[in-house]
Amino acid sequence: MEPPPAAWINKDDCGSWACTAPNNTLLTFDNAKFSGIQFSGATSDFQIIPNTPGASETFNNCKFKERWNGWLCKNGLMGQLIFESLDADTEDRAIQPIYLTNEEFGYNNPLNSMMDHMWDGFYTGQVRLSRFNGIV
Repeated sequence: MEPPPAAWINKDDCGSWACTAPNNTLLTFDNAKFSGIQFSGATSDFQIIPNTPGASETFNNCKFKERWNGWLCKNGLMGQLIFESLDADTEDRAIQPIYLTNEEFGYNNPLNSMMDHMWDGFYTGQVRLSRFNGIV
């Protein structure tokens, strides 16, 4: 799992710091079946999350996999929180960063809104929807 590229740090895409959606991907496998070579720790029910310092290591029953740059989890309580601003100026007013925190577990996950994908011909519209996602 790759972290957000530094090239995203610009006014056309993510603003003054990289968009954080790739840091908050959650892959959930229920009743998975395997063929061929299985990875270490393979079971029928598991989750995979990216390596997001301050967040990933706080989840129970997760093991870091260096080759993946991610974590293999056996934790049925994980989910993805997705929310956005419903204000009239949601596309041209920045409200980030937003911090998801849990002091009890040390979870600290700063969120940037998603990338500008609005194109006006051959250039970006330089507006971004204030939409966020985070692993919880």
